[in-house]
Amino acid sequence: MTQPKDKNRKKKFRRSVKGKSKVYYDDAKKGKHKCALCKKVLHGTPHSKSRGKITKLSKTQKRPSVPFGGILCSACRTKIIDEAVKVSLKEKKEEDVQLKEKNYVKQMIERIK
Repeated sequence: MTQPKDKNRKKKFRRSVKGKSKVYYDDAKKGKHKCALCKKVLHGTPHSKSRGKITKLSKTQKRPSVPFGGILCSACRTKIIDEAVKVSLKEKKEEDVQLKEKNYVKQMIERIK
């Protein structure tokens, strides 16, 4: 019987040396990294079929070394920085920031201080 973790995976049948066929479950291809806010593809982050190739890379090769690198795209990142500056200069209230951006704006305000 299949295990619950294998139910959504692709089956591959391979014939062994003894002549019996055995079922192997194949992992799906890993997708490209996407922005947390606008869901655009992030540039500067590697993607590969296997997780092992990515884990062997250094930290700076895995994601850009900018604030929210590997999480937000450049357009969303500049928007968050602008919102954080407005809130810190008291031009805008923290309640007026959109709900999905609020957590990132709070983190950016702590980095500015």
